[in-house]
Amino acid sequence: MVELEKKSSDELKKRIRKRNRGKKNELQKVEVEEEEEETHNVEENADEIKKKITKVKKLQERGETDEEAEEVEEEEEKKMVVVAKGIMTNETFESLDLSEQTFEAIKAMDFKHMTQIQAGSIPPLLEGKDVLGAARTGSGKTLAFLIPAVELLFKERFSPLNGTGVIVICPTRELAIQTKNVAEELVKHHSLTVSMVIGGNNRRSEAQRIANGSNLLIATPGRLLDHLQHTKGFIFKHLKCLVIDEADRILEENFEEDMNKILKILPKVSYLFVLLIKVNLKKNEKSR
Repeated sequence: MVELEKKSSDELKKRIRKRNRGKKNELQKVEVEEEEEETHNVEENADEIKKKITKVKKLQERGETDEEAEEVEEEEEKKMVVVAKGIMTNETFESLDLSEQTFEAIKAMDFKHMTQIQAGSIPPLLEGKDVLGAARTGSGKTLAFLIPAVELLFKERFSPLNGTGVIVICPTRELAIQTKNVAEELVKHHSLTVSMVIGGNNRRSEAQRIANGSNLLIATPGRLLDHLQHTKGFIFKHLKCLVIDEADRILEENFEEDMNKILKILPKVSYLFVLLIKVNLKKNEKSR
């Protein structure tokens, strides 16, 4: 009887182990499928945004023939770099050719190694190439476009008298505020000015800051359009760089009309045009 019970117990344990192995394999399979699905979604979004970015570019062209517009579109696609990951790398910020002021700010933020989106975006952006980046929130995408933007303003020797050289368009107030906070940390050792214009804030105060000279301007689409159309003293003729953050949301129907008007008003950005899209992934990393 005891031996029979022992055999039954051993058999039960074997079944449990076998079932657990099956569950583990099934879980691993699900995780792989989810990862493949996320990658597929990123590629799909990137293709869609690529189509939209060429549309955005066309809106900035002035008096071109269809043939000339097609040549510009082909040339822009050749320059575009697609980045679609957000994990950490072994590459350090010290490997980049950055100004001492920017290095000091990055050190103060306690960042040493770059994330994938930063390592893939910053070098080509510093070279003046277009970048289409797909990155989850928290993957370091904010620094990925702010570092090249600040370096551009520094190398162009921007001052408040030059007006606005970089505009960052965000879909929400919350993202704009977060971006402004990071930008202010990044320019701490530079003599550059950072301002923000978003719905819900005092418009008159915003207009005064713009008139005083905002080298790096963070904005939501509606409020930016308002200032472009009505704020006297808004100097944007020297604009060098346009950043559209979370462009998948900004270029949705709710913002598309405002964006079309904005791009018709702004001068053509010849030196640098950046477009980063947000991809909703489950995993989250604590990076800027």
